[in-house]
Amino acid sequence: MPITYATSHIDGGLDCSSLSLGVLKSMPDSPIVKAMVIAGRQAHPIWALDRLALVIYCYVEATKYHHPNEPLPIQVNVRGSIISDESTSCIVADSIHWHTSEQIRVDAERLVSKMFSSSGLTARWPTKIEMVLPVYGGTMKVGCNG
Repeated sequence: MPITYATSHIDGGLDCSSLSLGVLKSMPDSPIVKAMVIAGRQAHPIWALDRLALVIYCYVEATKYHHPNEPLPIQVNVRGSIISDESTSCIVADSIHWHTSEQIRVDAERLVSKMFSSSGLTARWPTKIEMVLPVYGGTMKVGCNG
């Protein structure tokens, strides 16, 4: 069965404690993150690549800085694609609208600017751990190790 795609929109809270960082296994210069977005009673895993991964990381870091004892979930609207095969599916975000304090927004955007201005997206990325998406299709492996 081929990989299929659909769109998704989630309004909820990005759980700062759930963030996992890595680089895309097939493209080591591409940052990747996985986080849980709580919507209602359920938490939904979302993935993000490249610059959006860097942005999510920076907003989580800014939130942790301003709430060191218990980082609050960041209220977000996530739009993305649902990529699925016969056994699983995942949401790959293509945009996020942040609903947070001005203080967190300013600090996060300053960090984004600092990290993005360096050469390459992973020049200041805090890890080189390889990650892959949990979807497999044909001979192209895009699976998950965590």
